[in-house]
Amino acid sequence: RFRFIVINSIALIIMIFSLIFAIFSDLGINKLGVIHTNVNYGYAFFALLTILYLRLSKKNHTVAVHILLIASFVTFSSALIFVLQDEFRIIWFYLLVYAAYILGGSSSGIIYTIASVCMIFLINYFFVLNISELAINSAVLGLVIGSLLALVHTNKIDEYHTILHDKYKILKKIAATDGLTGIMNKHAFSETLHEHFEKSKEKKELFSLLLLDLDDFKAINDKHGHSIGDEVLVSFTYIVKLILRKDDIFARIGGDEFAIILKETPLKDAIRVAQKICQELAKKEIYVTNDSIYITTSIGLSQNSASDTNEKELFDRADRALYKAKDEGRNRVCIL
Repeated sequence: RFRFIVINSIALIIMIFSLIFAIFSDLGINKLGVIHTNVNYGYAFFALLTILYLRLSKKNHTVAVHILLIASFVTFSSALIFVLQDEFRIIWFYLLVYAAYILGGSSSGIIYTIASVCMIFLINYFFVLNISELAINSAVLGLVIGSLLALVHTNKIDEYHTILHDKYKILKKIAATDGLTGIMNKHAFSETLHEHFEKSKEKKELFSLLLLDLDDFKAINDKHGHSIGDEVLVSFTYIVKLILRKDDIFARIGGDEFAIILKETPLKDAIRVAQKICQELAKKEIYVTNDSIYITTSIGLSQNSASDTNEKELFDRADRALYKAKDEGRNRVCIL
């Protein structure tokens, strides 16, 4: 989003001021010559083209950047050749290099620095510029020094950006993770369920939602204490994760309440997975501090349908199915 705004802003500035230069030249206020006046009109056109292109493809910044930088390079080279009355026209290449570092990063900055230096010397060799050799050499030296300073600055910015991006990913993961079990938390699950529902509705794909609740978990906490209860939850999570596929979404959405999204899974396969979870859990002895515990789980299952208008309808069906499983004796799977 930031890059999109920056490129649009620079392109808009280029378009406005190129048109001003060209119009003023046609009006005789600031004469640039016929050739360079037309080049400025072309420069404004390419800036407008960049803005329109970004509107059509907001993510493809690279092409837009190259359009702007190449158009700028051609325009500033034209100014150096045809606007002989302007003794300071080499300064435009400074703006080019600066823009290259901002828009394209270090590699673009270096490329356009080298290209600008080579172009200045080539034009000076083939054309009469009415600029002294000392002024040209000083301008080129200043351009190189400015480029090196910009390179150091850009590399530092990139380094800080990488550090911040890595920290952001860590913080995002922490914010989406349940502190006890290490799986997705309720807030992140709600967002994921919404996104997956919308995506599946658009692509007309089936997926299944499982809501799980540990049977008589309150009794475990009352008898053994909450620390043992936490150990049970961690062990339960581990057992279920072994059954699920890598792409399935597993989350803790309450004290002893869990949810699973089985991606691209028809109802019969979802039932098989839910039954396997019940069976595996029922036959395993969970070892905790100085003791072992047997636990079971009740599961409510539902599948998305074309009639669902939002993910809440799907969730409510699974929730009602879970209560039905509890009412019918627990340690079972119910479907709605």
